[in-house]
Amino acid sequence: MIDILVEVIFRAICFTIGWPVMRIITLGKYPSKGSWFSGTPESEWTSALGLAVVVIAMMAALKQFILP
Repeated sequence: MIDILVEVIFRAICFTIGWPVMRIITLGKYPSKGSWFSGTPESEWTSALGLAVVVIAMMAALKQFILP
């Protein structure tokens, strides 16, 4: 039960963040319409890209990229 809830929240946040980034990288080809909660590889990659953007943004906000 909890794993389904976590997956829904993960996709709701990460897919929506990864969607415009994936569209820019692939020049509008991926992700296809209707692939938000499908279990397709393109949906998984889009969510993973959104997670990467969130992690990098969090690291930048916490000043992890500032060199001494």
